[in-house]
Amino acid sequence: MDTHSDTHASGGFTLIEMMVVIVIAGVVTLGLVGFYLNSQATWMDASAQALAQRDATSILDAIASKAREAAVVEINPSGGDTILTFRRIDPPDAYSFWWNRSRGFPPDSLIHQGPDTGQNDAGPVAPSVVERFSFEKDPALPILHLRMLEVRSLEGERVQVSTSFKLYNVVQP
Repeated sequence: MDTHSDTHASGGFTLIEMMVVIVIAGVVTLGLVGFYLNSQATWMDASAQALAQRDATSILDAIASKAREAAVVEINPSGGDTILTFRRIDPPDAYSFWWNRSRGFPPDSLIHQGPDTGQNDAGPVAPSVVERFSFEKDPALPILHLRMLEVRSLEGERVQVSTSFKLYNVVQP
């Protein structure tokens, strides 16, 4: 009976075996961390875009509510800014939206709203920066066309929207 071979076979792990296991575990861990970070970045991008879409929708809803009440709309591009004023006949009043891109206190590239432009600023409609805001009146119908509303979130995600608004309280001659 060979006692020497029985003693040698009952030993533990060798240093080489331990190093191989540690290297494999490290590679798997790095792969999992990379996957987690990538999925987190994807989630953040999608979340930022959803917030920008929500802000664009808020702007559209605010403009639509004033357009439905209006008899007249005036578009005044003023020094690179866009001022959109809705006027009602009964009761007579006006409400404006303005893109505060190059003027203001300070200029902030947000769409502000209020009973007049700048004097009674009710604040921005939404917190996202607006990069483009252009309108056009239909020459034949009481319709206002939003040619482009481009909203940029704080993370840089951009959302572009275009639509049309009908003025419902137009006085017929």
